[in-house]
Amino acid sequence: MRRIKSQTVEKLGYFKKYVEAYTIATKSLPLIYYVDAFAGTGKCVYCDKRCDSRGGSVCKDCSGEIIDGSAFLALKTSRKFSQYLFIELKKRNFNKLYRSIKEEINPELAKRIILENTDANKLLQEIHNHIPRLAGCLIFLDPAGPELDWKTIEYLSKINKVDLLILYPYEMSLSRLTTAYKEKLDKFYGSKDWRAISNKYGAVEKRRKLFDHYISNLKKLGFEYIVYKKIRRRLRAGRPLYDLILATHNPAGKNIMEGVFQRELDGQTTLNFHAKIPQKK
Repeated sequence: MRRIKSQTVEKLGYFKKYVEAYTIATKSLPLIYYVDAFAGTGKCVYCDKRCDSRGGSVCKDCSGEIIDGSAFLALKTSRKFSQYLFIELKKRNFNKLYRSIKEEINPELAKRIILENTDANKLLQEIHNHIPRLAGCLIFLDPAGPELDWKTIEYLSKINKVDLLILYPYEMSLSRLTTAYKEKLDKFYGSKDWRAISNKYGAVEKRRKLFDHYISNLKKLGFEYIVYKKIRRRLRAGRPLYDLILATHNPAGKNIMEGVFQRELDGQTTLNFHAKIPQKK
């Protein structure tokens, strides 16, 4: 089981609120699909203590709380999705996810679940042709590093009623790859254009410029509404680790996520979110 810290709990908190609201807002649609591209084990151990764990593993002395990951949060919404697709490349994680679903999810709901032990990029670049035009589709793209290819996002943008929830893991992993693993980042950003930005600016400005570049490319794919929020090491404190982005063609999705981001998980209201809405010509 994967060990997580407070920043992941915060991310999952925002995810839970959005996915619950999404299922309610789309009740008029004939079908709604949920896709989790990096589904993991389905369960996590929350522990912020200092210990000997490495790479998200749980050490023998860990006594943290077991909480639901994104896959189980999506399965436990009050209104259910028509179908669920969980993708996990690592066989060990996939087997744990399979066992958890078999043990905890009732057989009727389990019939709606498709589990795939494969590369998410390959599978997701094929599914856009199989989503009906009038169906809603919420896709969670939560990579730990540069595993998500830009080409995959290009294909997914073709789905008529798609909402993409994307984790942009710059400080968590991407910042360490700008020198030694440029080819991986070429696939992540979709071209070599990021390299000129990386070479031109210092660390702080580089982060901002590369993020703006990523957002700009999402707009070019036709996403009219993009909302995002920085997730920090501690709620409203600490250095930023990654950004949670919603890219959608639907203003209702934008409005929901703005509402989610306006209220922090400890109940305090904030306006520390960004919404980019292009003006109609």
